[in-house]
Amino acid sequence: MSNVAFITGTGSGIGKSLAELLLKKNYVVFGYSRKNNIKHANFHFTKIDLSNLKNVKNIRLPELKYKKITLVNNAATIGEIIPIFHKKEEDIIKEYNLNIITPTILSRKIINKYFDLNKTIINISSGAANKSIPSWSTYCATKSALDRFTDTICKENIPNLNVYSVHPGVVDTDMQKNIRECKQEHFPLKEKFIEYYEKNQLENPQIVAQKIYLIIKNPSNFCENIVFVRNIELN
Repeated sequence: MSNVAFITGTGSGIGKSLAELLLKKNYVVFGYSRKNNIKHANFHFTKIDLSNLKNVKNIRLPELKYKKITLVNNAATIGEIIPIFHKKEEDIIKEYNLNIITPTILSRKIINKYFDLNKTIINISSGAANKSIPSWSTYCATKSALDRFTDTICKENIPNLNVYSVHPGVVDTDMQKNIRECKQEHFPLKEKFIEYYEKNQLENPQIVAQKIYLIIKNPSNFCENIVFVRNIELN
């Protein structure tokens, strides 16, 4: 019987690459995002705005008896790259909802629904969790919270659960494109991120997906619940 994965943000980037990889590994994949261009018999797509908590609360998980359940909380937004005094209150709420409240709710749903099954939760974090980056206030705060959430539920000793917060590095995604296109006066580090791109220093999302798969496949090989993709070697 196949394994099953629930992945948020499968429309592009890491989420899309990971979904496609797991499908090749004969997983049944449930994808949640606003857009989709994956077509596969074992891919079940739900179009959803994950920043809307009513939508998230209404997600109904299927009855499953698979060998292993994986949840990848990948969907996130950096929001508009501007100082906090420029941000709209409704945008702040949406950014917190998507980046930390939704992953928390989905983790609870998975744990409760499949309590007796083997489960792995992968929370996609960021180096921003450990740094205060100007004009990234909500992103830094929510990624830091995601790391703490991961560490806390790990210490709750929930049966049949492995949980990790994965730092993928600077990856070639739409988010990076948005960073390069933001206004210089709002983001003093813009040139640094342009340099990452021009010097081909961005991580390939497909390579990142392969490394995340190693965590999913062999969680016992990873003793720490905060995992840095750069430290994972592909065979």
